[in-house]
Amino acid sequence: MTYWSQLINDLQDKEKGNMTQKEIGESVPCSQNYISDLKTGKKGKRVSHEIAKGLEKLHKQKISSAV
Repeated sequence: MTYWSQLINDLQDKEKGNMTQKEIGESVPCSQNYISDLKTGKKGKRVSHEIAKGLEKLHKQKISSAV
């Protein structure tokens, strides 16, 4: 499992972030398809700075507040 797929799994976990891929994509911003590809490992070796920071910020907001 990649770093990005772990972040997305946490955000989608019903007890943690409880977000859909579409909601994650709208928050980052990027497409739902791109989020799916990051989660499955099809993409992720070279993630843009904007998307990387967006995912990390969203993870920090949703998961840190849930703990």
